Amino acid sequence: MKADFGFDIGWVPESRLLDPQLGGGALLDAGIYPVSFASMIFGGAPANIMSSARIGETGVDEQFSLLFEYEGGRTAALNGAVQLGMVNDAYIYGTKGYIHIPNFLFGKSATLHAKDAEPESIVDDRQFAGYAFEAEEAMNALREGRLESSVIPLDETLAIMNTLDTIRKQWGLRYPSDV
Repeated sequence: MKADFGFDIGWVPESRLLDPQLGGGALLDAGIYPVSFASMIFGGAPANIMSSARIGETGVDEQFSLLFEYEGGRTAALNGAVQLGMVNDAYIYGTKGYIHIPNFLFGKSATLHAKDAEPESIVDDRQFAGYAFEAEEAMNALREGRLESSVIPLDETLAIMNTLDTIRKQWGLRYPSDV
């Protein structure tokens, strides 16, 4: 699979996104989305992580590239940025074709491109704003007396954060708040 999420905030060194005191940088802001998407597609943490980043003047990662290897030869190529506009699409590849999800973070459609077949698209017509679906899931869990979401369990959240911490260690990127 491949997923990119990035945007160009311009040169605003006092911005939260470029401030190491506030945990700024592309990985923890934009990167959580493609990393979480890979976790959803492959069902867990990668077995191997290769990564590179551009650390900017303020000491945070302004853009990054990740290559995750999973059991069974599956891979994910992920990119993110806060100083680089990106297309922000995702692709899931298989032996019989691929699925394209335009603007995957706000994905309203997906198209299946199967070998020897016409592309098939599905469209989600639901209206939403911001984190409405996440808030709805949290409210449902609370109403049902659950302490966690069945969509993204706490263990998956911790695994994703461990993956992000592993990547930051590869770059030697530490924040003042790191213990």
